[in-house]
Parts: sequence; C-alpha cells; structure tokens
Amino acid sequence: MNDTEIRSPKAAAHPDPEARRKRMKQLLARYPDIGSTEREEIVRYLRTAPVLDIGLLKSDETIRYRIAAFEQEHARKLAIRPVEIAVLLLVFALVTAACVALWDIGV
Repeated sequence: MNDTEIRSPKAAAHPDPEARRKRMKQLLARYPDIGSTEREEIVRYLRTAPVLDIGLLKSDETIRYRIAAFEQEHARKLAIRPVEIAVLLLVFALVTAACVALWDIGV
C-alpha cells in the first residue's frame, strides 16, 4: 500500500476498528502535545465511533485522564447539536404518528 492509498478518504473512511482505537490511543497518550488536525481527528472519532470502542479507550488506565481532559476542553465540539436533537424529535414524531395511524385503521 502506498502513501496515497493511506491518505485517501476512502481508505480512511472504514479502517479496522482495532487500528482506529490504537491510533486514538497513540494520539491521546501525546495529548495535549498534538496538532490541530490531530485534535479534529480525535473529536471526529469521539463523535462517530461506536460507544463500545470509546468505552474500551476510556477503560485504559494509561489514557483515562487524558480523555477526560480532552472531553472537558472540547465539550462544545463533542456536544449534541440542536439540529441533531431536532432530527431525532422529528423522527420520533413521525414514527409515533405512523403507529397511531396504523392503530386507527386496525392493522
């Protein structure tokens, strides 16, 4: 695999979960001495990674407090956005309306 393949968005979109965790552990072990692109990489990981993967990272005693410090420092970026809440409420309302409609027609 050449350098171009490693950096391509497609190659980075779905890497091996174990490799992603290992990469995040390396970055968090160096925190706060990381660059802005690495900070954004951590934020993106914490917003999109499965909860189990994040839990596995947080259970690692060597980086536990660095993760907590990172989350505290970047709380605004890691928080749920109002648009996300609105979308969830809309989906919930639509599902509820569909269930009520199905109940009324006797399905």
